[in-house]
Amino acid sequence: MKPIDATDRRLLEAVQVDARLTADQLADACGLSPTAALKRLKRLRADGVIEREAAIVSPRALGFNIMALVMVTLDREDRTVIDRFKQDIRRTPQITQGFYITGDADFIITVVARDMDDYEEFTRDFFYDRHPIKTFKTCVVMSVVKTGGALPLFE
Repeated sequence: MKPIDATDRRLLEAVQVDARLTADQLADACGLSPTAALKRLKRLRADGVIEREAAIVSPRALGFNIMALVMVTLDREDRTVIDRFKQDIRRTPQITQGFYITGDADFIITVVARDMDDYEEFTRDFFYDRHPIKTFKTCVVMSVVKTGGALPLFE
């Protein structure tokens, strides 16, 4: 993988804000020709610097009025239990983010639900029926202050 230079950083700053920029807009952002900017963008994707590109969809627009951050402590920690829990996080559509962490809990997950009844049903199914959970603590999000933030690109 080629090291990231100042031009790559400018390009990455631009696409972190808007991944749908035209070749001309990318060129303006990084000071290259449109062809050269697209070539660099292709390399950054191939090298894994850009992992993926996705649309950010409003949860409320789809009827998900509850967002919860949930700290989960497993009843027992062995490789099989942890791997199964990670796999189930990836497969469960209501879980939009999942992190295996150090500290007081084993995982932090972000869950969306239509309402509190929907969230309660999720907890019964996901925590009580599927996994050996010791505890889980829920923090309901009152408002989103920042999400999907761009990574800082210092030289």
